[in-house]
Amino acid sequence: MGDKVKVLVVDDDQRMVKTICDILRIKGYETVPAYCGEEAVEKVKVDNTDCVLMDIKMPGIDGVEALRMIKERVPELPVLLMSAYATREQAEEAKRLGACAVLAKPADLQLLLSFLSLFRKEKEVLIVDAEKLRALLGETY
Repeated sequence: MGDKVKVLVVDDDQRMVKTICDILRIKGYETVPAYCGEEAVEKVKVDNTDCVLMDIKMPGIDGVEALRMIKERVPELPVLLMSAYATREQAEEAKRLGACAVLAKPADLQLLLSFLSLFRKEKEVLIVDAEKLRALLGETY
């Protein structure tokens, strides 16, 4: 792995993927785009990603199912899920499966960048729920 943290960005909205990838690249991250859960699972198999940022609501394999499949293959890989329309059950299942956090969409880019900055420095991430993550980062909601 080089100096850059490699982030797999997954969303069925191609404009959202492009925007997040562009912002992350400007901030010094390497990005890998994917546009569905199936593609995310395949890219985790072949790309050495350091972190996954993934939408929950997608056609085909949704983010929660893709999370399950990714964690079966690479249990220690940090995965952050995001959604504007996630159900409470989906968020609880995601946390149970090991998601670092379930963030609301539109994504709070400052919170995301703070998380990635910690990850870049530490290379290991404590997996916590979104409220604890905000508290650790000094965010007030």
